[in-house]
Amino acid sequence: KPNTKLEALTSFYKLLANESRLAILLALRDGEDNVAGICGQTGLSQTLVSHQLAALHRSDVVRSRRDGRRTFYALADKHIDIIVGFALDHLAEKDVHHE
Repeated sequence: KPNTKLEALTSFYKLLANESRLAILLALRDGEDNVAGICGQTGLSQTLVSHQLAALHRSDVVRSRRDGRRTFYALADKHIDIIVGFALDHLAEKDVHHE
């Protein structure tokens, strides 16, 4: 099917096009954390963070690791960090050119 790649890319960017999910990804750029830590960094509720982490995990954007009763989350791989970083760099560059 010729549009499979395009559809997958569209789904990926739709997943990222959410303020709560992006806040979680920004928090995880500093390293793995649990739900409570992510809530502290983002100011989002535990329910919202858990819900959004589930969506990010299903889409292989974050990975999880159990440690006793706690689950720690991290960016799935360096590509997620790079994508978010490039977007931030792009926005910073735009700000410099518009001053």
